[in-house]
Amino acid sequence: MRKIFLACPYSNSDPAIVYVRFLQCNEVAATIVRSGHAVFSQVSMSHPINEALGEESAVVGKLWAPIDAVFMEMMDELIVLDVPGWDQSSGIKREIEFFGSRGRAVSLWSDVHRDFEERA
Repeated sequence: MRKIFLACPYSNSDPAIVYVRFLQCNEVAATIVRSGHAVFSQVSMSHPINEALGEESAVVGKLWAPIDAVFMEMMDELIVLDVPGWDQSSGIKREIEFFGSRGRAVSLWSDVHRDFEERA
């Protein structure tokens, strides 16, 4: 069983974009689960909590960084949901650096999604 940290851009000034990203992460996480692998989808977990926090995105990012580090340490690989904005996300840059510095696999969803969908 692969242990996957799923990354996705999150913050945006448009709440509708944030919500769509949340839904996209949930769909990808479900695909990974159906294929028999473990996944930690940070956006899936954090979005409902962020709504309860009611903080600005900069504050939320600082709150989640140490929590993300705990989960990243437990995961074997990183898959980035490469939707528009992924390559501009400071959080994703941090996550890629974390996994890369430890010699762990880093993939874009667009490159690996067929492997998961065929097994689901």
